[in-house]
Amino acid sequence: MSYSKGLEGVVAGETAISHVEGEIGRLSYRGIDIRELVKRDYVDVAALVLFGDEACAHHLSEQFSGGALSQRERDCLAAVGIEKHPMRMLQAMVPLLDEPNPGTFLDTALDTELDKELEHGLHIIGKLPTLIATYRQQQLAHADPVFDPSADVLENYLTMFTGVKPTAKALSVFRTVQILQLEHSYNAGTFTGLVAASTLAPVDSVISAAIGALFGKLHGGADEAALNDAKSVGSPAAAAAFIDALLAKKGKLMGMGHREYRRLDPRAAILKPLAADLCRGTAEEEIYLTLKSLETAFNLRMHEKGKEVWANLEFYKGPVYETLGIPAHFFTATFALSRAVGWLAHFIESRKENRIIRPRALYVGVMPSQE
Repeated sequence: MSYSKGLEGVVAGETAISHVEGEIGRLSYRGIDIRELVKRDYVDVAALVLFGDEACAHHLSEQFSGGALSQRERDCLAAVGIEKHPMRMLQAMVPLLDEPNPGTFLDTALDTELDKELEHGLHIIGKLPTLIATYRQQQLAHADPVFDPSADVLENYLTMFTGVKPTAKALSVFRTVQILQLEHSYNAGTFTGLVAASTLAPVDSVISAAIGALFGKLHGGADEAALNDAKSVGSPAAAAAFIDALLAKKGKLMGMGHREYRRLDPRAAILKPLAADLCRGTAEEEIYLTLKSLETAFNLRMHEKGKEVWANLEFYKGPVYETLGIPAHFFTATFALSRAVGWLAHFIESRKENRIIRPRALYVGVMPSQE
């Protein structure tokens, strides 16, 4: 029996949600190139990912307008304690959120369990921005933020999170980043959610499981790790020496390379110039320039070895988020805010023809005695 470590190259299912074409460096949602989608409204693209139809955006608008936390939910959040990493808080809180009143978001009657699960999932997605922003304000010992049910979801999030209404430019860049990370086929977080979904676990448990996988620095946590690397380097001038020392001890430069892409990550190609423009003249410009020098030095060393390794989406996200007022320990939670849309889309897709995911393992331990 042979196997592929890490399931690399193994086709584990079918999806019509997104397509990662790593050999040519292309990503599409529902057949539409990501370069086209970043020009559209966030809620429209999220509806496309979830329902396959941007015309269903009103379902999401309604659920985002219902994102205020109840008193019970705020009490639960306070009980978590402000010392936890936001991703630990999210994983704990998602199953504790109130369930929606039947018929809150869907026009059709909730005739099946899948309808009920979808509505519950939409309810969770709607609560995440307020949940994350409220936890941020609690960590700062500030009053809970005021939720505005009439505001754009991403503008509302940044306003609640930072306490300041974002500029049009900041909001535009944030919208682009969140669209770029809505969905990415069978990544580790999504696949973790699919494994949970295949057992017929409820949607809140599925999303909670996916959050746990996203927390890892080899997955969603790479953005925080890449920023920390840049800060430890200190300046663009020190980048080359850092890379040489890192490679000498066979270390990893977080945010560089991607298992799926053999060419430049198309999301990074969109984000990098936006990061340069947004950070220019700000306190984060030095971090951006340090990351750029790290990428250049790393590419040079890889090229010398006959390899081509490019930055992925996570590499330049750090200075963007910090410029927007989002500190490093909230990067991955803000990522989860949008990726939860993809998780729910895969949950619904998997339930249409469910089969429990139960792979085999190649046993390499001691065999029992034949006596």
